[in-house]
Amino acid sequence: MTWVGGLVRRRAAREAGVVLGVALAVAFLASLGAFFSASKARMTREAKAGVDVDWQVQLTPGTSMSQAQKVIASAPGVLTSLPVAYADTPGFSAKTGGSFQTTGSGQVVGYPAGYADAFPGEVRFLVGARSGALLAQQTAANLQASVGSTIGFKRPGLAPVAIRIDGIIDLPQADSMFQAVGVAPSAAPRAPPDNVLLLPDALWHRYIDPVAKVQPSAVRTQFHVKLANDLPPDPSAAFAQVLARAKNLEAQLSGGGVVGDNLGAQLDAGRSDALYAQLLFLFLGVPGALLAGLVTAVIAASGGDRRRQEQALLRIRGATPARILRLAAAEAGSIGVLGTALGLGGAALAGLLAFGTIRFGASSGQALLWAMGAAVIGIGLAFATTLLPARRDLRTITVSQARAIVGPPRQPLWARLYLDVILLAAAGLIFWQSVRSGYQVILAPEGVPTISVSYVT
Repeated sequence: MTWVGGLVRRRAAREAGVVLGVALAVAFLASLGAFFSASKARMTREAKAGVDVDWQVQLTPGTSMSQAQKVIASAPGVLTSLPVAYADTPGFSAKTGGSFQTTGSGQVVGYPAGYADAFPGEVRFLVGARSGALLAQQTAANLQASVGSTIGFKRPGLAPVAIRIDGIIDLPQADSMFQAVGVAPSAAPRAPPDNVLLLPDALWHRYIDPVAKVQPSAVRTQFHVKLANDLPPDPSAAFAQVLARAKNLEAQLSGGGVVGDNLGAQLDAGRSDALYAQLLFLFLGVPGALLAGLVTAVIAASGGDRRRQEQALLRIRGATPARILRLAAAEAGSIGVLGTALGLGGAALAGLLAFGTIRFGASSGQALLWAMGAAVIGIGLAFATTLLPARRDLRTITVSQARAIVGPPRQPLWARLYLDVILLAAAGLIFWQSVRSGYQVILAPEGVPTISVSYVT
């Protein structure tokens, strides 16, 4: 410690520069690593929150509904599974105010009790009751119908049915609710149906079960599934887990059902963004840490001549190489510990000012892992810039060479060519070209809409 104290008194500015270089590298890695970990975890949470029905398991014709329900309910990760029945209708009709209104084809959906509570994002109640015969808002406008109106819907091969409307609703997730499960995107419908009627399960079976005997292809059954919120924070790992569970369920159903993986579609977009986040960490965080390391090495190397003279003086006075290395290790350890502490403190302060938390929104485990990794790298940087040069000098330079005075060094080629200025200008031009066009919104014509976040613009 006497040696370290002497260095601080005699070379305070240079030692402070090395400490700040280590602190900068540690702060870069700890803060950016925790931020990107938190970003990926947030992508997973938002993907899960943005999907109300995680899976739509469509049963194939001839599959036992009771047996399928047992298999689905016992599948890993399944919290809720409710049967939903669909039937094609050639059209709806209504007589209002002396005029007769008709619509094109549509869907009659049978929902079980408690469906709106289990999947609150699927149905938005507008007017009237929250149960009974519920007419979609667009269909009500087409038929000029309201609560209490009587409408009719056609049944393939059978007589039409008249029914009294109890409420008007909206279907916010109609794209996914009416997606064609197990069908190639090119063969799927371009848009959800405009005309939809929701009936309680008992009414649906009363009016639609005869249709299944006449035209089985017009009727299908799905199980809407809500999964447990036990996904890994990484979108890629969460996607792999959800996909594996979906494939496992299809295998357990033995061909009796096909899984429409709505959650997987959302996580697929999230894992693409997570990949971009990893690339940004690679191209922003790692170069920043490397630059801080290079600055640290330059500052440490600037005192190389004086350090070699001090080593030569120690060797003249009888210090062994092992003793000199221990002194250099003590200096490197002091620099590493102090720089790491300052870097972690700076990262925590930046997180507190920017995000209101020292963890940058990451979990305690993720933040601790990145802090430990950054600390190891910071201490390693201190030893690499202080101890290794001392060890190299001891092995390659004699006492007389260490005490020799040399002239000023020549500038390196990159400095004489202003290569750094040219590369910075090129990077600025490329960045300007990439952001000048702004952003574009891409709409998915069918299935589950996906969202993508740009970290650059």
